[in-house]
Amino acid sequence: MHVVSSLRGLKFILKGKKLWQGAVYLSLAAIFIKVLSAIYRIPYQNIAGDIGFYVYQQIYPIYGVAIMLSTYGFPVIISKLLSERVYDRSVVLKNAFVGLSIISITAFILVYSQASRLAGIMGDEQLLLPLQTVSFIFIIIPLLSVLRGFFQGQEDMLPTAISQVTEQFSRVCVILLLTYVFIANGYGPYAAGTGAALGSIFGGIIGSVVLFIFYVRQKQTPIQKKSTNLSMKVITKIVLQGILICFSSLILIVFQFIDSITVLRVLVENGVEMELAKVAKGVFDRGQPLIQMGTVITTSFSLVVVPLIAKVSIEGRKDLIKKYSSLAFRVSFLIGAAAAVGLAVIIEPTNAMLFKDDSDSIVLAVMGLAILFTSIFLTTSAILHGLNLVYVTVIHVMVGIIVKGFLNFFLIPSHGTLGAAIATVVACAVCAWLNYYKLRREDVLAKVSPSRTMKIITSLVAMGALTYIWKEGTYLIFSEDYAHRLGYAAVAVSSMTVGAVTFLFLVIVTRLFTEEELEHIPKIQKLAARLQLRK
Repeated sequence: MHVVSSLRGLKFILKGKKLWQGAVYLSLAAIFIKVLSAIYRIPYQNIAGDIGFYVYQQIYPIYGVAIMLSTYGFPVIISKLLSERVYDRSVVLKNAFVGLSIISITAFILVYSQASRLAGIMGDEQLLLPLQTVSFIFIIIPLLSVLRGFFQGQEDMLPTAISQVTEQFSRVCVILLLTYVFIANGYGPYAAGTGAALGSIFGGIIGSVVLFIFYVRQKQTPIQKKSTNLSMKVITKIVLQGILICFSSLILIVFQFIDSITVLRVLVENGVEMELAKVAKGVFDRGQPLIQMGTVITTSFSLVVVPLIAKVSIEGRKDLIKKYSSLAFRVSFLIGAAAAVGLAVIIEPTNAMLFKDDSDSIVLAVMGLAILFTSIFLTTSAILHGLNLVYVTVIHVMVGIIVKGFLNFFLIPSHGTLGAAIATVVACAVCAWLNYYKLRREDVLAKVSPSRTMKIITSLVAMGALTYIWKEGTYLIFSEDYAHRLGYAAVAVSSMTVGAVTFLFLVIVTRLFTEEELEHIPKIQKLAARLQLRK
């Protein structure tokens, strides 16, 4: 799930080479997880169909919240408490396990017992079993969180990274296997959704087993078995701060949940036949992996810069904070904008290449605009976290939730799933702007240069135009007589390559980054040197 989130806790413990190596482990693991999380949904949709994909996306937000908390939220706070050494290790670990167990069991009971009511709110009673099944994921949270927090508190990130990768890989394998078996044997899309929930639980169990093996094999002084009193202060700190830390990373998951409880229901209430509404929601959900892939690229570029912000913030270097923050913002804006524009241009062949047909491509093109604003929001949220302004992003996400919910009810009746897509983009834009406005007021981001703005606009327009011309030209080569999906794949991939190369070339030629800034973007730096565009 999110790349930048895995680095937020490092601001507490950036002390040396071991921790920087740990940051690399977590970053690589997070990138792998995010890429795999986006990619596997494509074969899943191909196997289960649009209705099967709709079922999965209806229950996914529940899993997404649970796994985000156990991966980025609670472990960061537990590791922080352990590294600060204010409390004894046994006190932290016992209170963390007991507190999270209470919260997790309560969440499991609530979701499981209210699954029927939740399915009714979503407008589809057949979602009962998938919802009940996915609720079991909450039971795994305590062990995953405590063990990850334990290792991170010892400045050992490798067990966490390996557990995240094995959890996601095993989860994806089981999901696709069960989905294929259920669909092939005629059990239908709802059984496939239940299988996906089982796969998610299996992945969590595997991740816990991996962490436990690392724990058993670690040679160290064992935790004292003496009686340890429970502390509501420690439990409250772990639970509340754990939720706050990863709140900004939950933005898309929360928006997905709003769509889960509104889109189908509102469509049906406004005269759309149930099966058609399910298909429409399934097609609309195709936008999620596209957004995920887009944000992987932007946040990956920011990984080099964001850890520096946390470090210089601790050192009190305001000049460097502004320098690195401005660079991170511009990188996320540039790559996010290029991805959003490029996707809009090639959305039809991309849609057909990935999902077998080009249904509702305009809806997906609009959804793609969320890549830009989500990239900006996530990067600026990481900067705010590095400045110890976590509460600010929480407030901004709450505003975004209100905007998203209101616009869904206002736009879906008249515009269908296009209205839901517009609502997502507007809500993400509001959150991104609020973050940007706060950073500008804190004098953390440099003012936007008019000349640089014109260079960016010119580069985006040129890239979009050239990509469009190439796409239309390749359509003439790969006509309808050609193998349909393979032809679309050739158009999409070649157009994407042309767009990426064009934009990268224009970024270098127009000198959107200074020579010093390029030092933090090694690949572009080497390319610029080869083109002999640097002094």
